[in-house]
Amino acid sequence: MIMKFNILILLFVFGSITTVFSQLKISDEGSIVSMKIMEVNSKYDIVNQNSQIRLIPASLTKLITTATALELLGPDYRYKTNFVCGGDIINGQLLGDIHVQAGGDPTLGSKYFEETAPELVFKNILSWLKEKGIHSIKGGIFVDSSKIGYSSPRLWEDIGNYYGVYPQSFNWKDNTVKVTLASKKVGTVCRVVSIDTDISPYILDCKVKAASHHKDSAYVYGLPEINKWWIEGSIPSNRAAFNVKAAMPDPKMIFSRELSNFLEKNHVSVKQEVVLDDEVKDTKIVYTHYSPKMSEIIKVVNHKSHNLFADMLLLTLAKEYYQCYSWDRGTQVIKDFWKDKIDFENNFRLRDGSGLTPKNLISTEGMVELLTWMNENSSYFNVYKNSLAVGGKSGTLKSVFKNTQLKNKVFGKSGSMEGVLGYCGYYLNTKGNYCAFSAIANNFMIKTKQVRMEMDEALTNYILSY
Repeated sequence: MIMKFNILILLFVFGSITTVFSQLKISDEGSIVSMKIMEVNSKYDIVNQNSQIRLIPASLTKLITTATALELLGPDYRYKTNFVCGGDIINGQLLGDIHVQAGGDPTLGSKYFEETAPELVFKNILSWLKEKGIHSIKGGIFVDSSKIGYSSPRLWEDIGNYYGVYPQSFNWKDNTVKVTLASKKVGTVCRVVSIDTDISPYILDCKVKAASHHKDSAYVYGLPEINKWWIEGSIPSNRAAFNVKAAMPDPKMIFSRELSNFLEKNHVSVKQEVVLDDEVKDTKIVYTHYSPKMSEIIKVVNHKSHNLFADMLLLTLAKEYYQCYSWDRGTQVIKDFWKDKIDFENNFRLRDGSGLTPKNLISTEGMVELLTWMNENSSYFNVYKNSLAVGGKSGTLKSVFKNTQLKNKVFGKSGSMEGVLGYCGYYLNTKGNYCAFSAIANNFMIKTKQVRMEMDEALTNYILSY
């Protein structure tokens, strides 16, 4: 056993709380577990162990980001992207360009919402052009966007992969491309069969080797400033098609190309000719695209642990309150919101909105304080709770809290990275009262699967014991 939880129930019933705590350990030397469970109404601590120690939270960070975005922006907040053109229309030709005015929407073209499907976005633009009788565009398609820097500390091995892509003020199709690899016998170098998106002029060099395992251990390396990307690591041997997901090198370039190709296929030519200043007169809005509501976005963040969406929420807070996309400003907005509500200063250190950086720190004490405040004070608590996964049923809690007595009673989120595993959320006790819980393990060097099993067992036992 990794954690000495096999005697927890007996200790809980017959021993003191202090005795229980002394047994709550991970067997690895140097590992640490922090846990706090509190009934919200009575403020009674069911468990309180190491709760003031700040630990790496991984994706539990998203619970802070989504709570703040919901409170400050509201559940009905939508991102807006304008597609505009300038120039007269003469004999069916638009004497100008189409410009995309980026608004920071992380959902544009995302697979997680029907209304953001790429073809639907393209069809709405095409409809306007057809309505105006336009069959030719003299200029091109340009995305007007702001570059967001790399100031969020992130591991190099993450940046080129779909989950580690840096957000921009213009995002497209989750900033992700699918790469299909083929492998042969163990030890041989794999080859790229296809990439579902044309990423040229970027190229992808494959250094991945076939292995005897059955998991995806391939990692993509690259930055938008580097034309030659590469992928290394390993995938299972003897696979004709094995898919891995990479970061999209340049979302705005790829969007412009894909929209141009779509229009060409639908008999609207894009000439890519130089447009003179005197040809561009009144600006016309071709189409305004609105994102799904904030309430829907945070549900994807907390159910799917979507890093791009979460980080863009933090940057959106900076844009709304400081008129710039800044990681530091975004974390400052969060800190300012919570500083007079909970002890944020002593319990949290944030460096991004997703939890991907290992430089974030939180305490279980702080997380329970935040969850308690949301339950007691937020006008949007039901929206927040509904954004969370349901134990044993959905999202990142689908594989835990499966005890039948907990059915539809546990709501929360998990977070994990190498040597890190945590759970946070709420559950309804036998009295129908909400309890807030947070449990984090750090620095273990054993299999995450085994730690997950033991943490699930411990939390379940505590929940059912009170």
